Amino acid sequence: MTNPETRPSLIVRLPDHSDQAAWWSFVELYEPFLRHFARRRGVPESHLNDAIQQILLAIAKSVEKFVDDGKAASFRRWMATVARHEVMKYMTKIRRHVAPTGGSESLRGLESVADDSELSDQYEHELIVWAATKIRDEFSESSWQAFWQTVICQRPVDDVARELKLSRGAIYMARARILKRIRGQVEEVMQ
Repeated sequence: MTNPETRPSLIVRLPDHSDQAAWWSFVELYEPFLRHFARRRGVPESHLNDAIQQILLAIAKSVEKFVDDGKAASFRRWMATVARHEVMKYMTKIRRHVAPTGGSESLRGLESVADDSELSDQYEHELIVWAATKIRDEFSESSWQAFWQTVICQRPVDDVARELKLSRGAIYMARARILKRIRGQVEEVMQ
C-alpha cells in the first residue's frame, strides 16, 4: 500500500464542509489508505465500511484544528492519529455489542492469556505475541516496553521499573491495559 500524496491545495479546502468537490477528492484519495490502516488494526472486514465512515466523520469534524508542523507527512501523521483514536473507539463499541461464544473452555483459555504463570505454553505465547504485534501502535513506547519486558521477556518487574524509570504501579497498569487489549484481539480471532 503506497501512501497517497498529500496536496496542500486540497487540505486548505477541507474546512469548508460545503466544498463537496474537495471532500470527494479527499475520500477518493485517502479512503484506500484509511481502509488499509483500519484493517491492519484489526477491524473485521464486515465492519470496515462503518469504521471508515466513523474515521471520515472524525476527520471532517476536526480538520479545522489541523496545524502543519512543517515536517514531512504532517497531514498523514495527523490523520493517522485521528484514525487510530477512532478505530480504538469503534473496536471498543463493537466488542461491547458482540455476544461471547465458545463456552467455558474458551473463556478459560482467554483468561489464561493474562496469567503470567501460564505463558510458558508455546501456543499461548505465540498467540499473545501475534496479538501484541497487531495492537502495538496503540500504546506509548514506555507502556509497551513495560509490557514487553515483563510479560513477553519475563523479566522481573523491579528491574524493568528501574530501567524505564517507572513505578511498579505504572508497570502493572501498562501491563493490564495492554493485556486487556490483547484479550480483545484474541477474542476476535477465536470467534
